[in-house]
Amino acid sequence: MDGEGCPTLLSSLHIFIAETPMTQTYPMDPLQAVTHPNPYPYYAELRRNAPLSRNDTLNLWVAARAETVRTVLGDERLTVRPANEPVPRTIAGQPAGEVFSRLARMNEGNDHRAARQALIKGLSVVDTESVFRSARAHAATLIGHSGAMNDEVLAALAFALPVRIVAELIGLPADDSLEATVRRFIACLSPASSIEALRDAHEAALQLQAGLHALTQDRSRMPALIDRMVSGGLDASAAVPNVLVSNLLGMFSQTFDATAGLIGNSIVTLARHADVTERLLDAPSDIHAFVHELARFDPAVHNTRRFVREMVCIEGVALQPGDAVLVVLAAASRDESVSASADHFSPDREQVQLLTFGSGRHACPGETIARAITAGVVAGLVASGFDFADPALHWTYRPSANVRIPAFTFMDAA
Repeated sequence: MDGEGCPTLLSSLHIFIAETPMTQTYPMDPLQAVTHPNPYPYYAELRRNAPLSRNDTLNLWVAARAETVRTVLGDERLTVRPANEPVPRTIAGQPAGEVFSRLARMNEGNDHRAARQALIKGLSVVDTESVFRSARAHAATLIGHSGAMNDEVLAALAFALPVRIVAELIGLPADDSLEATVRRFIACLSPASSIEALRDAHEAALQLQAGLHALTQDRSRMPALIDRMVSGGLDASAAVPNVLVSNLLGMFSQTFDATAGLIGNSIVTLARHADVTERLLDAPSDIHAFVHELARFDPAVHNTRRFVREMVCIEGVALQPGDAVLVVLAAASRDESVSASADHFSPDREQVQLLTFGSGRHACPGETIARAITAGVVAGLVASGFDFADPALHWTYRPSANVRIPAFTFMDAA
């Protein structure tokens, strides 16, 4: 960025290539769209299809319109896991699978609904303004100690810092190895993980459960979040694996990629919108409106799935038991029926429910915490004078079928 706050020529050219329809190439399907440089014209095409359209190659029904997405997510006949595979078969019967089977967001039934209510009760005591301030302070410290900005610093801001904030919320000591342990556990959620990665994930599950279980054994010293979960009905005395410890661990796993995506996509958006960067410098309090709009405009989680347990008719389509629906949250978030001029980034937009955090009984209960962490990290970057329009800053997207996470590199201009 030059002295007048304008992008350099190279930066402007990068933006032009990324956003000009003439050069737009479409992804082959909604899963490839997640890591495409600009999937949103393709998502617009999906919205113009039938409310429920069939993708025979993926063997999925696809929902991309906001109204259809809400209907699918709200119908209890469509569940978050297939009836014949409540736990991914690659981890069933193993430590990571035992944790998964107790996660309130990943299971159905009365016990899991009760666990979800207890989790919501615990999260309700979290002061998101304190979360924001803590994230901003940690970001400033990390940036200050780094000397020079590089891809490792940006990766630490996106992944390690949110893990540290969650650890603070539940009272778990956050040493330098915690992020690596959480990352090892996260591998169990990918169907592409190797046998070695799954073995590491099971070891990480045991390690994390041991540390979390220790936090729950003395109620007089419990952080407020855990105390409220216990008062909400979760048993702290049970041996692990138990529902309380599993859902505390789930706070890490459900924060990890999603918050990293929000932070990374914030950096990308500010690289493309120099005027917004200048605005945040002049009015730092606007950061929360920025993050809310970012979560609508270029969210982290692009899709989720629902599985049909009994015949249901939606939008004139008879879905049969065993059918699967790909719910394209990122397409729905730019539906003009929800937000006018939806392809325009505007932090001043009237705020509506963010579909990209889900809706209905499996909506993310930690949405405000994820946004507060993101706001704190981005505020720290803005205050540090980080040049979002630096022509050396480039990015691709980490391989994923549902989460959009930039991977940054700094390359000198030729």
